Amino acid sequence: MKKIKAALITSAILASTPLFAQTTTTSETVTPTQRQAASYGDNPNIFKVLTQKAQTTVQNTAEKFDHAAQKGIAKVKPKVENAWEETKDFASEKSVIAIEKTQNAAVKVNNKLNETKDGLIGSPEEQSAPIVSHPLSQSSTGVDSAPVQQVPATQTHPVQNNETTHL
Repeated sequence: MKKIKAALITSAILASTPLFAQTTTTSETVTPTQRQAASYGDNPNIFKVLTQKAQTTVQNTAEKFDHAAQKGIAKVKPKVENAWEETKDFASEKSVIAIEKTQNAAVKVNNKLNETKDGLIGSPEEQSAPIVSHPLSQSSTGVDSAPVQQVPATQTHPVQNNETTHL
């Protein structure tokens, strides 16, 4: 039994020697696909571990969301730019049409205003109508022109007073 114990201890020591040997051939650089060692140390507090894992999860989620958003923007951007250009073209066409209609309406309003003014006042090219005055006691229809008669100012007419009121 002593020989078996000695053999086991000797083989264990010989087998574990390469584990304790320092090797210089391994590189300690981390490739982008490998994860870095946890930054919370060898014997961390449970809250530090949870905080670190939560930060890593949030960072990964944000990167995935950013990637998806960039893909979505790349898909939508040409359509939005096309719609914007079509909107600008449509608006410019409508504004030209509106300007033309406004100018036509202004010309029509000015013409109508001038016609109305000429109808009420008369146009400057026409001769003004002669003013004929008649006394109030004469009819103005059918009479060519009669001389104006002066009524004396001292003549008074009696006024009748009917004082009957009916309620």
